Amino acid sequence: MESEIKTNKIKIEKINESDYNRIFVMSDIHGQYDLFLKMLGKIDLKREDLLVIMGDICDRGEKSYEIYMKCMKMIKLGYNLKFILGNHEDMLLEDLENDYPIRYETEYSVYRNSKYFKKKSIKDWHEENFLVEIEWLVKWLEDSPLAILGNENIFVHAGLDLQTALAEQERETVLWTREEFWLMENVELEEYRGKNIYFGHTPNINGRISQKTDKISGIDCGAFFTHFLGCVEVKSKEKIYVYEDECIQFSEVLDKVFMEVWNEEVADFIDSEKYKIKSGKRGIEKIKILKKLDRKEKEALKKFVKKYERMFGKNVEN
Repeated sequence: MESEIKTNKIKIEKINESDYNRIFVMSDIHGQYDLFLKMLGKIDLKREDLLVIMGDICDRGEKSYEIYMKCMKMIKLGYNLKFILGNHEDMLLEDLENDYPIRYETEYSVYRNSKYFKKKSIKDWHEENFLVEIEWLVKWLEDSPLAILGNENIFVHAGLDLQTALAEQERETVLWTREEFWLMENVELEEYRGKNIYFGHTPNINGRISQKTDKISGIDCGAFFTHFLGCVEVKSKEKIYVYEDECIQFSEVLDKVFMEVWNEEVADFIDSEKYKIKSGKRGIEKIKILKKLDRKEKEALKKFVKKYERMFGKNVEN
């Protein structure tokens, strides 16, 4: 039996895992339509199974819209598919609501890269009443939960504050956090004890699912960067992978991930004239600080270094 938990904070959908034969979870497909089809073929999804996609179907890759259409077709054919809103879908809805989707004039566009829409400009959209064509997608995304809660599992896009009840989580946290929440101490909330938590959002640069603890799994394999897509069958804990190219150029992936989190968490807070990104034969080697930073800039940089030192190493040079 499925239901919705009413909360003033975030929308949560409740499921009973025993209603399904197998439960598959994946995340952050980012327009990699061919990988998605490969994964569907490999897991051989049946109508008595459940597929949970934990957000970020869109952007970066060339076939975001095709994945949404495939998902909707599967639902209409009677497959159990549930979608959790990701931060990229949240940005998409925000731009469309403002009637000026400027972000979608970029190379990462959900539309610009689609075979259906790649040649359309914002002017074209309005002249052709283009947004009417995607009303079904907007409604589906608006109706999607920000978390799915089962008797044994919790599914969420970015992560959780484990010292706060699920119904009281901040929208910003479940959509955007990159904190290592699995390291939180003194977690005493009964709600989380014994439950498996699956999240995406932060790409694992080796293209593999990351087992943070025996109960917490990060399953964003960085499909756009690594060309690997990972999936977990929740009941058996089996990890399943498909890929385009088994040989990952690690330094290239690392650079792309580094620039993504740098632009997301630091670039807006530090004057671009105050630092320089130095590259070498092995990719990005240093962020060299050229001018004195003010207090807020120092705080942003310090937070970034502390959070990502384990992933990128000490690559900030004063």
